Amino acid sequence: METYTTDKPEYQKPDIQFAWTEYIFFGAVLVASLGIGVYYGFFGKKNKTNDEFLMAGRSMGMLPVTLSLICSFVSAITMLGNPVEIYIYGLQFTFLALSFIPMTIALMYIYVPVYFRLQLTSAYEYFEWRFSRRLRVIISVIAILHLIFYMPTTVFGPSLALDQVAGISTTTSCAAIFIVCIAYSSLGGLKAVLWTDALQAAVMAVSLIAVVAAGMKEIGGFSVMWERAEATNRTELFDFDIDPRKRHTFFTSTIYAMFGWLALFAATQAQIQRYNSVPTLSQSRKTLLFNMVGLITVIILCAWIGLILFGKYYDCDPIGTKMVKTADQLLPFFVMEVLGKYPGIPGIFVAGLTCGSLSTVSSALNSLTAIITEDFVKFYRPGYTEERLAVISKTISTVSGITAFGLVPIIAEVNKTVPILPLAALINGSLIGPILGAFSLGMFFPWTEEIGTLLGLLISVVLTLFVGVGNILAGRNGELPNQNLSLRTDGCLLVNKTERFHLFDTDAEKNSQFLYGKSTDTYVPDWKLESANDSFLIKLFSMSYIFQPVVGVSSCFILGMIFSGIIVALKKNRIPKVNESLLSQPFLKLWKNLFGQKYLDKWVDFDSPPYTGNPVEKLKRKTDKFETRFEISTITYNYVKE
Repeated sequence: METYTTDKPEYQKPDIQFAWTEYIFFGAVLVASLGIGVYYGFFGKKNKTNDEFLMAGRSMGMLPVTLSLICSFVSAITMLGNPVEIYIYGLQFTFLALSFIPMTIALMYIYVPVYFRLQLTSAYEYFEWRFSRRLRVIISVIAILHLIFYMPTTVFGPSLALDQVAGISTTTSCAAIFIVCIAYSSLGGLKAVLWTDALQAAVMAVSLIAVVAAGMKEIGGFSVMWERAEATNRTELFDFDIDPRKRHTFFTSTIYAMFGWLALFAATQAQIQRYNSVPTLSQSRKTLLFNMVGLITVIILCAWIGLILFGKYYDCDPIGTKMVKTADQLLPFFVMEVLGKYPGIPGIFVAGLTCGSLSTVSSALNSLTAIITEDFVKFYRPGYTEERLAVISKTISTVSGITAFGLVPIIAEVNKTVPILPLAALINGSLIGPILGAFSLGMFFPWTEEIGTLLGLLISVVLTLFVGVGNILAGRNGELPNQNLSLRTDGCLLVNKTERFHLFDTDAEKNSQFLYGKSTDTYVPDWKLESANDSFLIKLFSMSYIFQPVVGVSSCFILGMIFSGIIVALKKNRIPKVNESLLSQPFLKLWKNLFGQKYLDKWVDFDSPPYTGNPVEKLKRKTDKFETRFEISTITYNYVKE
């Protein structure tokens, strides 16, 4: 006899325990990472000068740099969030893997050659050479704010998920991660960060592969997984909808997503440091190719895990039944509930999440140190020796880590009203995108100037913050279109006050009403019809999250061009020429073919020595500028003596 309840159903939650083996894996990752920092801090051959501490002597091999680049993409938020995108929205997300191809090509031939030729330590020194000291300081401050708030955000989210699902205290995990990161980043510098990233990349790869292997066995194989996903349209790949509100389409995932990845890989201190830490440009380009392969592999593994999650919970959605409080807890819940019977699998997964947080924080600490030391300390204390700067850099790394950890309670308070994933997207999209726009203006067009670029940058930051905050607020108020694919609960085990019973497929419609107010068959609405009468602002806030970096890059780029054009027209011939080394060669060749060498001579300085971050060359350039007659040997001697 079928039994129905008129009360809101209470679903039976599994008994999840975190065993001692999981703590061993968690602790082993922390100890190994700390050990690498101790080695390079006390026993390594070199780490005495500031250049060695921040840039690893520019002598790193391709393997650690490649794995570190991959680590910068695979944060703990990535591991928790990407599979859920597949679980809720389907396989369209996997086309993001294709966007890595044009991104890599752009990096190899447009951006990285400029960074490598200039031998930058602080990425934002470029803006002082290209525009002014003022623009460099403003962009450095934006980058510092981005890093200092992103660190606690990316650590708190995974820690909260593990706390609520596996019982690991949020305070304990956050404190452990920050203490270890501060220790090995401050002791070992970039060398320690790169080699710990290499270790952590290996652990994350093992954890993802282990979840895939055990998960496939648990749900009954590929055919079962695919059949269940196909029945709910999750395997639909080619969606050519041009509506920017559609979360994932072929165009958003391949073309527009490229701007988001470019902002991460072409406009952040962490990545530019890595490109310049290898000896040659050829090696830097090879690391980008290997990085592309790694990123595509990660997207495929995350998509596979997302399908596994749906294959397991196709008739009992833990999100809808409140077995998990937020979507980012779904994967840890699956690992603990379903894969907990496989010895070591939960521990390996937790170790992978821990590595994701460690790599993000350590990279951010090293980047913060480089920005503050190069952009501020050296400016106000130009007489400091390299050895003294190395000590200051280590101190800055420690203080920055403590400051970021102190912000964890603030992020926890914000998280009561704003989910972690949208918050992380807001911090990244609103601050990194405009910086990429400013870099592009400087490298592509010799006729852009400081005020125009600055106005474009500031307006784009305000605009992207407006769109990002509006999206969060509209989402909280339930005003965004619901694009979720169908999720069922008719296979869940229910518990009421007097008896426990199972609802079979015949009861799906009645049970789904408790969760969604409508039957399962009609759970997915035609969101375009329902949102047809939305206001312009709601439609603007409904844009796919993929467009947020696009808004930042394009608005800075377009507005910077317009304002620069106006100012150049007003100043006429008073705009200084741009040194050839500060421009991207493909664009320089393009303008030469379009306008001719004579026209470019009005805008580009082809005769002066190139800019470079190499200390000896910096001194030589200063002597040339002020027409002194020091010989290069004397310059070299003074630099070494200092």
